[in-house]
Amino acid sequence: MAARTINIDTILNQVRQLDYIDRINLLERVISLIKKENVVKEQVKLASISGLGSEVWRDVDIDKYVENERQWD
Repeated sequence: MAARTINIDTILNQVRQLDYIDRINLLERVISLIKKENVVKEQVKLASISGLGSEVWRDVDIDKYVENERQWD
């Protein structure tokens, strides 16, 4: 882990030597790089979550629950 910190510190020292516009440019490029890496997202099929949380509702009378929710005080 120490080697990683040294690398980050070295990079930060180099970044500090850049002028403002170059630092902004670098920041935009790093953000773009991170966004590209994060683009691939696993799609969840609706069928795969069927029944998820059903144990919460096991002992609940759904009709009574809905009736209570529809009553506004």
